[in-house]
Amino acid sequence: MSSVFLFALKRLYVFSAVVVMLAALGCFEPCYAAEGHASFASLLAGGLSPVGLGGYYSTPARFADPSYGLSYYWMDEVEETSWNMSLEFGNHDHRVGAFVAYLSMDSLYRNLYSELSYARSWNRFAIGASYGVDMEWIPGGDFWARHRFKGALDYRWREIHLAGMLSGYTDEGVSPMVGVHWISDESIAAFAECDFDYLYIGTVFRWKFAEISSSYRFPDFAVALQLSFEISRYGISFARGFKHNSIAWNGLHVTRWLKDERRKIN
Repeated sequence: MSSVFLFALKRLYVFSAVVVMLAALGCFEPCYAAEGHASFASLLAGGLSPVGLGGYYSTPARFADPSYGLSYYWMDEVEETSWNMSLEFGNHDHRVGAFVAYLSMDSLYRNLYSELSYARSWNRFAIGASYGVDMEWIPGGDFWARHRFKGALDYRWREIHLAGMLSGYTDEGVSPMVGVHWISDESIAAFAECDFDYLYIGTVFRWKFAEISSSYRFPDFAVALQLSFEISRYGISFARGFKHNSIAWNGLHVTRWLKDERRKIN
């Protein structure tokens, strides 16, 4: 019982430290936060979402909604954690984003990934590209670096966004992803995406100060739930994932939008 209490206290301490640090920087907000480098963090908002902070799995072809944020992920039974920072700025025509992630697995493996992306957008169309540097090392051992590229596009037809992306490292093959996002109004959204290994389906329900998101993966079933709260341009959210290789995971997100009015994506 004492070990459980100490574990919970440790997580509460980490959470408090994050909140205090972000408050010192100017505070943040919930949805569309950096989704993380860890493989289990790709379920939440859909990598082909037409708007939102960038991440390891996300498309560069997005419409600008200036903001910045930080997220932290950890697993319940494995010493795997991921710290992620993301920012973007731009206007109706251009979007520039940056993403940095630090991944730690036990005492055996470390990874630092950084990515810069650019998108050119019109009323119904966005096209973007990203360049990333992935640095991996074993503490006290080998170090190696790789280069990664993304190319993507998004087309909006009424309330529907059709998107596709190609990504890959220079020493590996290219991985495709296609998807559709439906955004009916400011209170509901849904998406379906496929990377030709898995199908991801998700829904988002919004109220004035709260948001509930759910995402599902098929086959090799996995599910993620996220609860978000926001006031004005500031907010915070907590995510919980189940059935990812039979191990549960958690995520904290804090984000701040830089404009009083968020960009409408429908």
